[in-house]
Amino acid sequence: MSRFAASILLVLALCLPSQPAQAQRLMEFYRRALESNPTLKIGELGVEQAEAQKDLALSRLLPQLSANGNYSWNDFRETGLASRQYTGVRSAVQAQQALLDLSSYFKLQGARFTLAQSEQVRQADRITLAGDVVDRYLTALQAADEIGNLESEKEAIDGQRKRLRFMRERELAKVTDLYEVEAYYQGLLTREIEARGTHAVALARLRELTGLKAERVPPLVREAFAPVPGNEEQWAIDAGLNNPSLMALQQAIEAAQMELRSGRAEYSPRLALTVSQTHSDQAYDNRLVPAYNVGTVGVQLTIPLYEGGRVQATVKDATARLEIAREKYEGARREIERDARTAYLNATTNHARIGSTGDEVQALERVVDAQKKSYELGVSTMIDVLISERRHFKARSDRQKARYEYIRGFTMLRVRSGRLTDQDVEEIDSWMAGSGRAQ
Repeated sequence: MSRFAASILLVLALCLPSQPAQAQRLMEFYRRALESNPTLKIGELGVEQAEAQKDLALSRLLPQLSANGNYSWNDFRETGLASRQYTGVRSAVQAQQALLDLSSYFKLQGARFTLAQSEQVRQADRITLAGDVVDRYLTALQAADEIGNLESEKEAIDGQRKRLRFMRERELAKVTDLYEVEAYYQGLLTREIEARGTHAVALARLRELTGLKAERVPPLVREAFAPVPGNEEQWAIDAGLNNPSLMALQQAIEAAQMELRSGRAEYSPRLALTVSQTHSDQAYDNRLVPAYNVGTVGVQLTIPLYEGGRVQATVKDATARLEIAREKYEGARREIERDARTAYLNATTNHARIGSTGDEVQALERVVDAQKKSYELGVSTMIDVLISERRHFKARSDRQKARYEYIRGFTMLRVRSGRLTDQDVEEIDSWMAGSGRAQ
């Protein structure tokens, strides 16, 4: 290829419009969020911390083994005798096994409930994150759709505006009609500015949640959706039984009960088996004696009598923690049940609105055509045409909003019932353009 031909191709390539950024799928954002979201990482670390606390509680019930050694230099002086200098050695190995320690046993049970609570919190965080990713993704989609609607409306009104200007120049149209169209067009420009700002903010919030730069999301193309299964009462009961946040709070109550029992058990005697082996060449006051070895097996009984009110304070603190845990559970149960009912009602309402607004859009399309023909015949005014077009575009916007609100209700319903899975997110993703599955 000649240099001239290569230069021409290079110039043409530079002059061609750049390709738009490839649309980013919902699952792409969701997977990135699972990998990098700080809340999930904190939840995982919380589980590790709870496991460590459980092992710490268990250690008090397992054998305890210790060894100690002592090497000393001694200057021994006794009245009437010559002083002596000598070195001494003492070493011992001790083992102890708890036989009866109710306080430590209940602490271990409480730690196990705390571990289960941490695991439920981690699951709740994962489900909540999925719901948040879907919601922010839909917000970006909805803002992009609003921009598209405004652009279509602008194009339609701009055609009327140019036509009215032409007619006004020939005094075939009222100046008030022209002013009305001009004002409406300027209002659309203002709304478009606001919609683009909302879209940019939505993409920024999506990036903040997932750590993935959001540039362009594919539009929602699915038109029809299945009705929400079940009824309001079933979903409310399901949420009360299966919501992981609620289950975590139930585990917190169990853990608090074990802490209370552990505190009360501080009054109980503790029994332990002790075994020791001692080697020494010193007696009391480090007096020199022939080297000896002593093996000892015994039982140690400890009976708490009084510790300055520590046990009473521990029980009082544990009692308050238990009541707080119960109240938190009840408050969360009411909130989750309310959210489940609200999500069900929103989803069912917007499912009905999808069909209703679709019929409204078709009816208003006929109204717009009729008003335009009436205007051409001089029966209607330009204001009548504008009003019909406004109603038409609003109905289109309402229909799109109903679809988004249905998906939001569907998602929130599954979040509150603890049922939102990766497959659900993948199904929602399939409703977008380019998936090959949207209907």
